[in-house]
Amino acid sequence: MLLYAEVDSMVLSEKRASCAPPTFYDGTCSCENDVVTCSGQTTVPIFYSSITYRTVNIVDGNFRYSIQSGDPFANLRTEELVLRNMSISSLPPHAFLPVQSELRKLDLSNNLLTALPPALKDLNTLESLDVSNNVIESQYFSEDIMRKLGATLTSFTFGSLDILNWPNTLKHLQMLQNLNVTKAAVRFMPQDAFYGFSGTLLTLTLENTALQSVPLAVGYLRYLESFNFDHNKNVGDYGMNVPLRQGQMNFLTNISLQDDSLNTFPAALAAFSNLKSVSMDLNMLDFVSDNAASSVRQIENLSMRNSSISRIPQALADITSLKSLDLSDNRIHSVDVEDVRILHSVHEIKLNNNPILYISDHAFDSIENLERLELRNTNLKEVPCALKFAIENLTRVKHHYSLTVDLDDNKIACTCELKWLADTLNTHRLNINWLIIGNCETVEGSISDYLNSATLQDCPSSNICDS
Repeated sequence: MLLYAEVDSMVLSEKRASCAPPTFYDGTCSCENDVVTCSGQTTVPIFYSSITYRTVNIVDGNFRYSIQSGDPFANLRTEELVLRNMSISSLPPHAFLPVQSELRKLDLSNNLLTALPPALKDLNTLESLDVSNNVIESQYFSEDIMRKLGATLTSFTFGSLDILNWPNTLKHLQMLQNLNVTKAAVRFMPQDAFYGFSGTLLTLTLENTALQSVPLAVGYLRYLESFNFDHNKNVGDYGMNVPLRQGQMNFLTNISLQDDSLNTFPAALAAFSNLKSVSMDLNMLDFVSDNAASSVRQIENLSMRNSSISRIPQALADITSLKSLDLSDNRIHSVDVEDVRILHSVHEIKLNNNPILYISDHAFDSIENLERLELRNTNLKEVPCALKFAIENLTRVKHHYSLTVDLDDNKIACTCELKWLADTLNTHRLNINWLIIGNCETVEGSISDYLNSATLQDCPSSNICDS
């Protein structure tokens, strides 16, 4: 009986995995798990009313002339339709009528649209719309279309360098929870820019704009949880001086300020008492003062990737609840005891893609909660002895714990001198669940395999890390 059950299960699984794609004339089309993926089309595939798809992706083709009239999506049945990078300049007035009552997600990004298509007015259940990377100017987010979309739309993505002014018709999107602006030549946003959805918006992204400061309108988003304000290079430190009152945005937990020409942590961040995660990647943070991080002392996760940092900033001592720190892609050459001592609460440290040559033997002794250390693609040639003392310290403090050390993409020498690490891990085998990631440079295989090899077991004990 069990055998039949297993066979039936395999048959059902196979049926779920494969499905019939629409009829197509050029390019390629496939279907798996009710998801259609077509690419390279110049003619719209033919759909059949007897087949319902979960998602239909038609990408990287050219519908500029084949989709301007008629009923291009006749018989289509799907909840999600992606028409990305298809050179679409216009759509028939009722192109989406076949999916009027079932389409929930529509992606029209990377096309040649110069206005929101009137066909959108037929969609009664649309929740997510992406029209980014078209050539739609602000005055062509028409009132009647936006008013119709406002009844159901919860996520809206748009962006074009042809947008010189903030589209005031956004006020009709009164159900909006996620707003993503991918790029715009907007230099100023009115204080009522988010009027209509200031009490519903949860996630806001403003990227690649000409803004010179954080818009005051952001302060009116009472329930905002995540704010991504990235690649706004005209902003700088001065543009972050926004008058925000303590307790004004109590739900904001994540903020990203990547590539905003910043030299320090904005003082305005102190107003967000529940802030947990901050990303400051791609800024110039090489001369951050020792008290600069007082405005983010409440956070748990901090990323400062690719920010010209040459040493772990001592300013981080103010962030007493820090759990995750990412300083990858910087200019750190050495890690000293004094650099890391301030990170006593950290669980995860990422120092990938730094030209690290030296790590002090006792660099990680004071970190009592270390669970993951990433040192990928550095200039290290040996497993640092700091690992031995970190393990011994963690055993004293926690007794049972997990530790992952990622040394991938380094030229680590696997020789008898590595016996100290095998002995350390063996001594504490009842305390530690360990994982060493990375390959040996001197022998074939991984560091982990070498630590367990008979070759290393035959080596005499190494005192290279004794101190």
